Amino acid sequence: MKKNNQSLLSRFFSHNITLLVLAFVLAFAAWFIISLSEESEETKTITDIPVTIELPDTAKDDGLYLYGTDDLKASVEVKGNRAMLGTLTASDIQVTANQSSSMISVGSYTLSLTAKQAGLKTNYTIVKEKLSPSTVTVYVDKNKEQEFNIDNQITVKLDDSNHYASVALSKSKVTVSGPETHVNQIASVAVVDNISTDTQTTVNEDLVFFDENGEKLYLPYVTTDIGTVEATISVLPITEVSLKVDTANAPSEYPNITMSPARVKIAGPQDVLDSLEDNTVTIGTLDFTKLKNEGNKEKFDISLPKGCKVISGETTATASIDLNEFYSTTVNAKVSSKLDSSKYTVEFPSNNVEITVNGPQDLIDSISASDITAIADFTGLLDDVTTGSAVSLSVPLKISLSSDYAQCWVYGSYTVNVNVTKK
Repeated sequence: MKKNNQSLLSRFFSHNITLLVLAFVLAFAAWFIISLSEESEETKTITDIPVTIELPDTAKDDGLYLYGTDDLKASVEVKGNRAMLGTLTASDIQVTANQSSSMISVGSYTLSLTAKQAGLKTNYTIVKEKLSPSTVTVYVDKNKEQEFNIDNQITVKLDDSNHYASVALSKSKVTVSGPETHVNQIASVAVVDNISTDTQTTVNEDLVFFDENGEKLYLPYVTTDIGTVEATISVLPITEVSLKVDTANAPSEYPNITMSPARVKIAGPQDVLDSLEDNTVTIGTLDFTKLKNEGNKEKFDISLPKGCKVISGETTATASIDLNEFYSTTVNAKVSSKLDSSKYTVEFPSNNVEITVNGPQDLIDSISASDITAIADFTGLLDDVTTGSAVSLSVPLKISLSSDYAQCWVYGSYTVNVNVTKK
């Protein structure tokens, strides 16, 4: 009987699979016992621990803010048995700044950091000398917001001299916020780049701060409301155009109007350039009611069709006309009204007005009050007048000359005092 038992046992251990399973169980048991023992102490680095920095109440009461703490994280090495370390997270450790009570005035502060246990888990040790970073620098100041225009300092290099690169920014203004001391250093905000291209392209550009001397500023605590700016670069054809002005209230004949400059180089979309009649751009209107019988010059901004730009450097042009050959006289003309007499009563305290007329000498010598029509223009002035109400108004006059004096023009603008009653 004893011999049979020994045989069964021998067969049992002769199976390789059984031996492997038994070995695994024994090894696991040994590992588990060792991992729980003090002799198996290990180290682990806990990362992404938020850093807590408190501004003193006295500083808050003075309107001060703390800068440089956004996304401020620390890491520290801890010791303990493997099982304990496997459960630790950043929430189990608190990292705080020392000497934060000293931050009561504007300035930069370098503070040392301390790590301590923050949760219920205590069976581990913090290796204080392995805290990283061990110090942080923060800034204390009042907050300030200010809006700036965005300067375009992007230069584009083209190989084709018959084309021009136009740069359009997606934003024209930016609001900057941050420490008052730092915001006050900013004189301008710009996008700056050097780009080589022969086709239309779009790039995202960072904003750059400059001081009053044009030096670039590094302001890590200053933020903007828009982040990057999109710059669209268009490659446009170039052409030369003539400049001219229209006229208003002009006589039937007058000397030539000369422009200075007479021509400018512009760049723009091809379809817009093709639409320019006689390759000419009208930049304004020369109103003869503002022109005396002498040499006259008037400056105009050079305004172009949408998408076009002057590339020869000019921003204004001057229209000149020599009217020295003409003469001037004053005529006492009678004022009238075209208001419906069934609805309004109109009284002119004085229904005469002196009108200055310029023109050729023979016509100036012969013109009289009967050749001038002066009508009170009530357009938009009586909209709020109620029935039975009386108002006194200063009304502009519309002046016109008879056809015999088409070569003359009225100089100046005129008004008349009128008493009006709505019936």
